[in-house]
Amino acid sequence: MIPLLSSPESLTAFGEDADAVDTAMDLLADRRRRATLRYLAETGGEATLTELAVEIAAQEAGAEPNAISDHGDVSSRERRAVRISLHHTHVPKLTTADVVDYDTETETIALTARGRTLLERADAVQGPA
Repeated sequence: MIPLLSSPESLTAFGEDADAVDTAMDLLADRRRRATLRYLAETGGEATLTELAVEIAAQEAGAEPNAISDHGDVSSRERRAVRISLHHTHVPKLTTADVVDYDTETETIALTARGRTLLERADAVQGPA
């Protein structure tokens, strides 16, 4: 069930027009982009591309932490595949929408105020994780 919202304007994270709503919905349509926003929010708003790839690969694999690693038995192939898709598809899309900032030299991704707003909207529609 979708939670009640205080006003229809609360759905427009990026402005008042239909294009802004479409952009927000497109950004949230992909599981890896949602995972990126959530991970950044949970870790103080900043992470490296490699840290993000390892975390998302572990989530997707359903890996349970073990004595050797917090990310269980995620193969380097799985981590690399996630890293490539983040680098070439998801991070550029989030950067273009000004949801994250990406420093190419340090490969650091930082959540922006606009990204936090988008994540709040996603949580309002989806409910608590």
